[in-house]
Parts: sequence; C-alpha cells; structure tokens
Amino acid sequence: MQSMVIDSALAWPAKSYPKRVNLRDGSRVLFRPLEAPDRDALLAFFSAIPEQERFFLKDDVTSPEVIGDWLREVERAFALVAEVSGRIIGEAALVRRRGKARGHLADVRVVVAEDFRNRGLGTSLISDLCDMARDVGLNGVLFEAVEDAQKEALAAADALGFVRLGRIYGGAIDRDGRLHDIVLLAMPLRRWRE
Repeated sequence: MQSMVIDSALAWPAKSYPKRVNLRDGSRVLFRPLEAPDRDALLAFFSAIPEQERFFLKDDVTSPEVIGDWLREVERAFALVAEVSGRIIGEAALVRRRGKARGHLADVRVVVAEDFRNRGLGTSLISDLCDMARDVGLNGVLFEAVEDAQKEALAAADALGFVRLGRIYGGAIDRDGRLHDIVLLAMPLRRWRE
C-alpha cells in the first residue's frame, strides 16, 4: 500500500467556481465557494431548515459564532453554497480530518433547502466535493447521517456509490430522549469516477 502524507496547509483549488449546475428538473443553480459576506444569508438558510432536522446537525448552525468559525477555517474546510437568484438553497463542505494519521481523509456535510430536495442538488454538491478531495490528493471521503432524520442525504451518498461501513445503534438522541441510528459511509477516492 502506498503511503501518502497530505500537507495540511494545502489550499483548496477553487478555480472551477463559480459554475452553473443543471438539476434533474431542469432548473439551474449556481455553485460557488462560501465567502465572508454570506454570513447572514447562510444563517437565514439554516434558520429555514426545520428545527427537528437542525437538531441532528453536528453544529448549532443558527449561531453567528459557529458560522463565523466556518468562514475562518478555510485551510481545513472547503464549503460550497448553491444559490438561485441570490438565495442560498444548499450548503456542503469538505472538512479535513485532524492529525497526521487521519489527514488523508475528509468528512463531508450537506444540507439542502426543503423546496430543492429530490432534484439532485445534494448529490451534485457531494459529487463536486468528492472531485475536490480527489484533486487535492485525499484518499477518501467519510460521511455520517442519522438514518431516519437525514434520508435524503443518505440517498444522495448511496446514489454516488458511497460504501456503507456500519451503523452506530442509538448513536443520536432526539429532544424527546428517543435513540436514532447513525449510518457511517465512505468513498474511497481511488475508485471515484473510475
């Protein structure tokens, strides 16, 4: 097996953005990197996501401090926004794992506005991020989702060929104390777009 050391200061090549993407229903959206002036629009986007869905996200996405941290972590994370007529309708990010032993991998996250789901937007965002990960020399992309609360995101990962690695039974708990399973997936980038 070939060993590869990833330079954690490696810049994300964003030269292919902004770009227009066609969704399954024929609508066109703009993909572009997240930028500092997007803070308020991103907060509005996340505030419109139903609270029961936001609860399962890893970060408090309605916090200006959290969004501010995302905007400052440009070396570790590359975030894309999808927009239509100036409105953010999707956000996805590739976040490098910390540490030399895990620096060859990245986690992916994706959130899509309710009125743009089931059109291929989440699949397109994840696909672009897998291309980015491959282009910077990462070996794999990891993804995790709460099975019954993030069905669309899981369907997008499945459609792209992510491999289901396992399940954490009761890995998430909702506000009412009910347990939910987390599904772990991976995309080995050596097989991405073969």
